[in-house]
Amino acid sequence: MITPEMIGQFMGMDIGKTDTKHLVDINALKFDNSLSKEKRISYIIKELQNPFCFRCGNMGIQIEFDDNAPPMDEVFTNFLIRKKSGL
Repeated sequence: MITPEMIGQFMGMDIGKTDTKHLVDINALKFDNSLSKEKRISYIIKELQNPFCFRCGNMGIQIEFDDNAPPMDEVFTNFLIRKKSGL
C-alpha cells in the first residue's frame, strides 16, 4: 500500500543529484497484465523502488505532475485529433 510518506519520498528525489547508474532500469521489468491493477502497482513499486525516478537504458527519467495541467485524457485526445488531421 502506498502511503503519503512514500509519495513524499518518491517526489523528493532530485534526478539532477542522482547518479543514474544507481537507478533501476525499467527495461529489466517484466510486466504481467494478467495480474490485478493493485498487484501490478505493488510489483512496480517493489522493483523500481521509486516509480517517479528511474532509468531507461542510460537515460534517467523523472516524472513530475503539474496540479494546474489539463487532465491526461484530454491532452491525449487532443494529440490524437491533431495527429489524425495531419498536424
